[in-house]
This record gives sequence, C-alpha cells and structure tokens, in this order.
Amino acid sequence: MMRMADVEAGGGVPEVTGPARIGTIRELTSRARAGDILVIDETDLRIGEAEALVALSPAALVNARRTATGRQPAQGARVLIDAGIVVVDGAGPAVLAVRDGSELSILGGVVTRGGSRIADGTLLTADQVVAADTAALDHLKVQVAVFGSHALERLERDGAVFFEGRGLPALGNAADGGNANDVHGRVVLVVAAGDTAAEDLRSLKRFIRERRPLVIAEGGAVDACRAANVTPAVIVGGIEDAPDDALTAAHVIVTEDDAATRARLEMLSVPHEVSDAHLAGADLATLAAHHGDAEVVVVAGRRHSAVDVLSADPETGIGSFLVALVTARSSVDARVVAATYRHRHSAWFVWTVLALSVGLLAVAVWSAADARDLLQQVWDTLTGGA
Repeated sequence: MMRMADVEAGGGVPEVTGPARIGTIRELTSRARAGDILVIDETDLRIGEAEALVALSPAALVNARRTATGRQPAQGARVLIDAGIVVVDGAGPAVLAVRDGSELSILGGVVTRGGSRIADGTLLTADQVVAADTAALDHLKVQVAVFGSHALERLERDGAVFFEGRGLPALGNAADGGNANDVHGRVVLVVAAGDTAAEDLRSLKRFIRERRPLVIAEGGAVDACRAANVTPAVIVGGIEDAPDDALTAAHVIVTEDDAATRARLEMLSVPHEVSDAHLAGADLATLAAHHGDAEVVVVAGRRHSAVDVLSADPETGIGSFLVALVTARSSVDARVVAATYRHRHSAWFVWTVLALSVGLLAVAVWSAADARDLLQQVWDTLTGGA
C-alpha cells in the first residue's frame, strides 16, 4: 500500500512510500497499479509517455536518467508536474537494481529501502521544467537546421519512394483482380506499436465494427489488436514482437531483413516480402496504403509531436515527417476519428424517446372513440367474445 505522511524533515516535503515497479513504460502500463512507485530509465520523457504514466496513478516516479535535459521542450516533465506526480530525476543506475515489488520511500530527492539510502536524485519542480524549456529553445533552432539539411538529402535519394510509391510493398490494386489485402477504395486502419495503441483501438470500437477496415499492424501492436478483437490482415515490421499464429494468419512485410527473422519465417512457412524503404513499420504501411489508393488511412497508436520527429533518429524522424507530408490528404489520426465517429445521442436516449413515442401513440389511439371500438372488435374476435 502507498502511504503519504507529511513530515517536517526536508523542508516540509511529503514522504512517499509504496511498492517499486521497474520496467519500460510499455511494460509498466500493463502491470503497474495505483499507488506504485514507478522506476524508469528514460531521457527526455515525451508527452505521450508521460500521459501513459499519469494514467496509472502512481505514488511517485523515479527516473534513473533525466526527465528534462534541456535539449528539447520538457513536455513530458510538464505533464507529470501538472498532474501532481512526485518525480525524482537523475537517480542513477543503482535504483534499477531494486527488486520489483520491494517497498521504497522517497523524501526530497532521496530514495531509501528499509531505511538504507539507495539513490540520490533531484526532486523535479515546475521551475526546473521552465528552465529546461528555455534551454531547449536554442537547441531546437539547431535541430531544425540540421533536420532541414538531412530532409533535403533524403528527398534527393528517396523522392520517388515518397511521391511515386516506387519500391513500396504492393498492397493490392485495381489491376490485380482484387485480393484479400487490396486497399484500393477501402478504409485502412494502421496500428503502430505505440503506448496508446490499446486505448486508440478501444475508442475506435464502433468505427471498426461498422466500417470493417483492412487492418495493418506493426508486430509490436498485435497484442493490442487481439485485446480489441481485431485481426491484422497485414503485419509490417516488428516481426520479433509478433506471435507465431499471428504471422501465419497475415501477409508479412519485413522491414529489417536479418538472418534471425528469415529463419523464423521460413520455419513457420510464412510467405513474406522484404522492403528496404528505410521507414518505420507504421510509416511504411501508411505510405503504401496511400499509394495503393485507399479511401482513407486511420493511424492508431502513434503520438508524434514535432519535437518527437526532430529528436528521433534522422532516418526515422525524417521518414515520419515526409510520410505525414505526402499522405496528409488521405491519412487521419485515430483520435480525430474517435472524436467525430459517434452517434449524437446515446442508446439510452434513443430507447427513452422510442418508449415515449409508443406511449403517446397508444394514448392518442385510445382517446379516439372509433379507434376504441375497432380495438374492442379485434379483441372480441381474437378471444371469441360476443
């Protein structure tokens, strides 16, 4: 259990106690519970990651690294502070060796277990977040300049891939007679292996049921798809994270052609194709669906801010930026669809209105003498009365 005890030591800073949960953010979202002290090893927490952590209602967060280094806007750190989460920043690698579930106590920036000091960090404050944002502004200017230079180089090298679709996986087209994975004229749902994949799929439940989109998922998103009773027709990238039975039931597109991946797919007798487009799985799927003339491409599980794109690996970040640019007229984020694709009135409201309408109709009919006589005759006929 988590216990909060106000103490005078440490300048009146509250002491926080609770069981430790150590892991990646994705791991923690599936097994952490309210009141846990979450222990992570992340640099410059992104806003989507921070929102996922806040949703777990932790007692506190201990980061072995720095949540806000000043190299980019401290959006993730701000989300944590605004939510009132106690954050110990830069606690060092020793805290990662703590046994999962062991009781930790936090006072200020000091982390203890059973009275023994195991880590020293900094208690993150709103002032530190503001300072990190200020420092990030100058760094961001440099990032934009470098990003622009690399983007031009990428366009010269791979412009035909982005704007003409050359070398992309063929997801069916009107000329091939139409196969099971033909995206031409269809609604396509691309599921990225992001922390919000499960949440996005839940919010799209009505949309999926009514529109029956062709589902293309990254391997790491297959579990989220299954939890939402969604079966991917195509799996793109992240093959190492996809279960065997999911691979055998889908069309597989490999983005990293290594010996281990080939051996696994050959052992499973899974037909597959290899793409060397140098794009993340979800980006590759979105671009291929766009050039395959999909009606619309809905992307779930991805929360790319401008800062995320700028700070990512150049190949990945620039690829995401160019895919978003090229597919802007055919792709849409799952949050937008979830916010607009819903009935204006709830089922309870509809049934209430229907019941009232039937009741009013019955009253109106019974109020008319001719209608009462007709109903009486029908009743007498049915019951054999005079």
